[in-house]
Amino acid sequence: MARGRLSPRRFKQFVTRQLHLGAYLRHPGDGRRQPQIPASTLLWALLIGQVLREWSFAAIEALVRSPARRALAVGRGFSDDTLGYFTERLQPAPTRRALSGVLQQAKRNKGFDDSRFLGLALDGTATSRCASERCSLCRPHVRDAHQVLGYRHELALISLVGDGALSLPFDLEPYGPATASTAPASGC
Repeated sequence: MARGRLSPRRFKQFVTRQLHLGAYLRHPGDGRRQPQIPASTLLWALLIGQVLREWSFAAIEALVRSPARRALAVGRGFSDDTLGYFTERLQPAPTRRALSGVLQQAKRNKGFDDSRFLGLALDGTATSRCASERCSLCRPHVRDAHQVLGYRHELALISLVGDGALSLPFDLEPYGPATASTAPASGC
């Protein structure tokens, strides 16, 4: 990236030009039937939220409704429910292709040359908590065998990690209803 002060606009240029993710940011696999807010706006807000370590949809909503929205290069404000609706319907194949392309670009640019060891890290997380089951990927969040606290999407993420600072996620897989367990959850 060019020297100078880092800004969201410069970061966006880096993501689109150096990482070659412009096409993905424009067309990330939006599965919404009648979108009123462009998928590119929502995806960029999610990405800039990650960079700013604002991981919750409510925190991203606060950012895009604040005066900082213009500086963040986000076209318009929206609600956390909009992000939830968008991410629930986001098709995984375009994201997988984009992540694979970033890994290939990092390898071509010798991004892993300073790492003596490379490995894979597998981790799980949950997102999109709601009171009722809304889709086939919703899994019950249970306190015990008789009390369902709500429903959420549970995901497994695999990343390529090295002993240097570079860590790149490259695939995400939702746990579907076939893998649902009735084991008690370990809190929220």
